[in-house]
Amino acid sequence: MAQNFTSANASIPNGNLGFQCVKPFDLFTLIVNAISFLMNSLHLCIILRLETLKRTKYRCVLINIILADITNTFIMILLFSCYDFFTFNFTYGEPELRIPIAVMLIPSNYISFHVFLVASMEKYLAICKPFSYESSRLVTRLPLNFFIIWLYIFVFGTGFAVIEAINPIAGMSAVGYVVLRTIVFAIAPNLLSGILLTKVYRELNRTRSQSWNSADDSEKRKAAMYLIIIFTLEMIVFVLNSICIIVLYCTGELVICKIWNGFIKAPYTMLNTVIYGWRTQSYRQYVRKVIGCNPRQVGNAEG
Repeated sequence: MAQNFTSANASIPNGNLGFQCVKPFDLFTLIVNAISFLMNSLHLCIILRLETLKRTKYRCVLINIILADITNTFIMILLFSCYDFFTFNFTYGEPELRIPIAVMLIPSNYISFHVFLVASMEKYLAICKPFSYESSRLVTRLPLNFFIIWLYIFVFGTGFAVIEAINPIAGMSAVGYVVLRTIVFAIAPNLLSGILLTKVYRELNRTRSQSWNSADDSEKRKAAMYLIIIFTLEMIVFVLNSICIIVLYCTGELVICKIWNGFIKAPYTMLNTVIYGWRTQSYRQYVRKVIGCNPRQVGNAEG
């Protein structure tokens, strides 16, 4: 989710900051993010192994959602290894320190929003425009489109991070930068995704009483509902994150963001794996076979 750790009201820590690493709360948050990183990595391995997903567009969508979570949790692991060091230097450090920290933090916080946008467009075509789905350039070039989105967010996100770090725009405060990049990199893609998924949800409700002609149609319906569920959760987290940032800028109290990351944001990144496993029987069967350490059964598991 979109975050910023600067504050006009934040006070400079007393004494030599150095690398004041791994305080108790930071250690807790670090552990939660590490667990989330491992769960998403395992989730990715299972998705790659499930045979029936290999010929679907849904697989590409799932992989990119997982990679967005893995990227974010990895950055959070680095951040909470030395939270005070990164926070201090992002706020008060020289450009040679602020720029790489900003480049590391900002793009990773917004990539999930853009991944959801491409995924929402794919689901809109699959449910609302089924006759033009297979011929759509978005669908036929789905991996390329995801690659373009990743490239876009890291190129433009990095550029914006550099601008924010060196503060070249006269008269624009840190709050102004946060508002501007939130509108560009968060609110705009979220609004488009919300509109598309609302139309998908209405179409699913409209056709609920109809019988689906094939197992493929049924899977598309399940995939759409999965995306709607996790996007809704993402928006709840985004709103809570915005409240956290407002409180941070009003009070300069960094512990608010630490509580946010430890108890809400990091656990949320585990929900994708839990929700998908709960809704997918073949996934649960695969996990049970992996836990049972039966290589033959694992090799024969189907998605």
